[in-house]
Amino acid sequence: MVIDSHAHIFPFLGGRSGYSSVEEHLTVCQRAMHEHLAQPARRVKDHSPVEKKLWDPTDPTLKGKRNVGFRVGEFGRFEWNQNGEECYIQYLPPYFEHMACSPYLLVAMMDYAGIDQAVLQCGAVYGKLNYYYALVMDEFPSLKSRFLPLAQIDERHAYEEVELKKLEHAIKHMNLKGLWFAADNNSFGPDYQCFWEAVEDMNIPVFLQFYPEKKAWLSSLKSTETWIERHSKIVCVLPQAFPLSTTEYNDEIEIPDFAKRLINTNNLYIEICYPISRGRVEDYPFPISRKAIKKLYDIFGPTKLVWGSDVPMVERYCTYAQSLKYLTDYCDFISKKDIELIVGGNLVEIFRL
Repeated sequence: MVIDSHAHIFPFLGGRSGYSSVEEHLTVCQRAMHEHLAQPARRVKDHSPVEKKLWDPTDPTLKGKRNVGFRVGEFGRFEWNQNGEECYIQYLPPYFEHMACSPYLLVAMMDYAGIDQAVLQCGAVYGKLNYYYALVMDEFPSLKSRFLPLAQIDERHAYEEVELKKLEHAIKHMNLKGLWFAADNNSFGPDYQCFWEAVEDMNIPVFLQFYPEKKAWLSSLKSTETWIERHSKIVCVLPQAFPLSTTEYNDEIEIPDFAKRLINTNNLYIEICYPISRGRVEDYPFPISRKAIKKLYDIFGPTKLVWGSDVPMVERYCTYAQSLKYLTDYCDFISKKDIELIVGGNLVEIFRL
């Protein structure tokens, strides 16, 4: 059994996608591309890298949004105009002419790569997809055995009754399998206590997403210490855990003592998902990333690791199969039995399959 802990399906990115309007969705996408680390902005005329000017870096509010004609293009690109020049980010692989990933496209990719099941993670760029995921599972019964869809709520207001009811409905009535939560340092404070108690009562896994920059990621993990002790029954997966730099080749992960203790003594799992961010600076089979995996494996062992790809975005850099094989075929320091845990067995336990 091979299970990908990190996959996506999504409708056309130029639509509402669960937001109140197309304009709101595009604003969310513009902010996300402003914060995006892995891919550079480029000029259309010569494809040279340029400095992004999508948002005022000193003003994170909506007032900081710059009027650059931001839009969804074709062939995997978000496009805009700055300083009189057309610019873009290659966010999806270039074969995404129509900027959508249907469930059957993902299944075809899974079949070809030898993947049995996939966790459908979330993200602001793709939309508010609870109803989309539920509709896919209802209208295409053959996909129920292939997908493990996660629910998403408005994290900023998670402790309010509206969001609590939204999550309860998604789990109990829409048959979504867990929660995807984009956390910041406020997400574990007193206001959120009632929310996390409700999550604990639902007995669902939480995929806790932090901003994937090394210092910011470790700071976010540090902020969970008290929360984890208070809610020790919650099973958490940390997507894109212990990130490497997206621009430095000879980079190394940092694993401070608090992280070793926190993960080894609690219900925390580390998602191994390096090609999606590292493909810009290192080629398959990702030798620096494999050094990072060895370090994680030596410190945490196989029972704390799960494999994820971030398909289809990972195919900016390598094939879906290669995003798995750099681990299964080239990490010869991991035994076959332990590989089986990392690429599926641990997720079987997490989701009680």
